[in-house]
Amino acid sequence: SGVVDRIQIAQYPSKVGFLEPHSDPYKHQRLFFSGYMSERTLDYRGGGFYLIGPNDSIFDAEENISIGDVGIGYATVYHGVAPCNRDKEPNWNTDEGRWFLSMYSNASDEVPDRHTGHPVKLDIPEVMP
Repeated sequence: SGVVDRIQIAQYPSKVGFLEPHSDPYKHQRLFFSGYMSERTLDYRGGGFYLIGPNDSIFDAEENISIGDVGIGYATVYHGVAPCNRDKEPNWNTDEGRWFLSMYSNASDEVPDRHTGHPVKLDIPEVMP
C-alpha cells in the first residue's frame, strides 16, 4: 500500500530544536499520537508543544504535560513545537532539551504524488527560533 508505520524518538536540542507551525498528513492516520519523555521546568525551560487557535492565538499545551503523558489530536489541527532553553547554546554531546516519542503512518517517499502535511505561514515570533 506504500504506507510506512514508524515509531520515532526525537530530541529537540536547546535553542535550535523546533517544528514550525503545521498540520500533519491525515490520509493514512486521522490522529497524531505523542509520548512525552521530558518535562518543562524539570528538563528544560520554555518552549514546547503548542496549538494554534482562532486569530493565530497560541495555546501553550506544554504547560499541562508531564513525563509519561500521551497526547492525541486530529492531524489537521495546526500545531508546532517552540524552541526550549533559548538562552543556551545547543550541546550535541548531552541529552539536554526536550524529548518526544511519536508514532506515524505516512505514505512512503517512494509513492508518487504522496499525501503530506504542510507548513502554515504565520507571523508568530514567540514560537520560532
